[in-house]
Amino acid sequence: MARRIALFLLVLVLGILLGRLSLPASSGEGSASSQALRTATRSSQSDQAIPPNRGGNTGPMGVRLQVQLAEARAGTLTASRQLAGTVTPYLQVNVPAQVGGVVARVLKAPGDRVAQGEAVVQLDPTNLEISLRNARAALKAAEINLAAQTRATQEARDRLKAQVVQAEAAYQAAQKAYESARRVHALGGLSDAELAQAQANLAQAQANLEAQRAALAQNERAGEETLAALRVAVEQAQNQVAQAEVNLQNATLRAPFAGEILSIAAVIGGYLAPGATAFTLVQGRRVQFSVPPEEAAHLPVGTPVSFNFAGRSYPARVDQNPGGTVSGTVPLTARLEASSQEILPPGAAGTVTYTVSLAQGVLVPVTALQSDGAELFVYAVEKGVARRKGVHLLAQAQDLVAVAGLAPGTQVVVNPPPGLLDGTPVGGQGTQKGPGTQRGPGGRQGRQGR
Repeated sequence: MARRIALFLLVLVLGILLGRLSLPASSGEGSASSQALRTATRSSQSDQAIPPNRGGNTGPMGVRLQVQLAEARAGTLTASRQLAGTVTPYLQVNVPAQVGGVVARVLKAPGDRVAQGEAVVQLDPTNLEISLRNARAALKAAEINLAAQTRATQEARDRLKAQVVQAEAAYQAAQKAYESARRVHALGGLSDAELAQAQANLAQAQANLEAQRAALAQNERAGEETLAALRVAVEQAQNQVAQAEVNLQNATLRAPFAGEILSIAAVIGGYLAPGATAFTLVQGRRVQFSVPPEEAAHLPVGTPVSFNFAGRSYPARVDQNPGGTVSGTVPLTARLEASSQEILPPGAAGTVTYTVSLAQGVLVPVTALQSDGAELFVYAVEKGVARRKGVHLLAQAQDLVAVAGLAPGTQVVVNPPPGLLDGTPVGGQGTQKGPGTQRGPGGRQGRQGR
């Protein structure tokens, strides 16, 4: 029996020795398998749901669930937008012909820049010069008629005034003769017939005086009316001369303001009717674009935007925001800076980029936001333990969200792994300092305001 036991022990010792000697000679595959097994075991243990441990910071066998963390930061959530925009003139005027005429010369071409008052189109002035000469002749005739009538009226007035003076003298003499005859008649020195004759002479002198005065008054009235009508004729003739002079000046069509010739409708040798467009003048550049109604309020007049065309960006500022919608959007215009006025042609199509502020709050990655159907929440890490924190969503811009109910500086779990529960001990991996600029597709982005 003792021999059997000794033999068994000897075999056992030999087996152990042989096993130790075979380990260095074993293939690396077996070593890798052992390492993979150990790694898989640890990974499996990490991925298992660890029940809340209120009494410590580690789970079973001291293992923590490894998670990715991000630091919540206070700031303004903004979003960059890109929309189609078209360059249009800031000011565009169709300059019409004030008078009709045949086009004699076209002095400028489309694209030329002109100063205010500079000549662009010249009409044939021949007929307008003739009209001016006729108007001046009519004025001279009216002035002659006025002068002649003035002299005639004055001469007649002087004559009538002299006749009135004579009639007044005759009336006074007849009055004295009648008074004298009446006294003599009272003394019996004159007969009744002689007294009656003296009285008749006085009545005749008085009637003659009144007639002369009436003639003088009528002359004054008629003279004033006639002269007034002639003065009106002179004034009308002066107006015709002035109009003819203006028409002659308007034969040269000039730029009403400094700008750029967009197009010219006048053709040499062609007739340009009054009111017809001779050329189109533009000044300045601005961009027209339309935004959704909910973003129009974020773009008041003066808001900076940029217009992107042919690989370059041109700064501009919103100058019109009516607020009303047209076909579901709000049309806006932004005026380009002076340095871009001569570079961008009218009609150039590009994109308008602008930034809108969506919300002020605490910013976290959208992948940290969780929902159980009734509440939005994040997992905040406090002393190595994940704690569920309910939050209120304020706004989202691609992969960033602004929330309320979370303190700035809190470490939150990004992409929480399955099995993470309130109270799970965790360890941080790839900790982010905080949400930075986050770009989305289509050139849109959300970023944290500083």
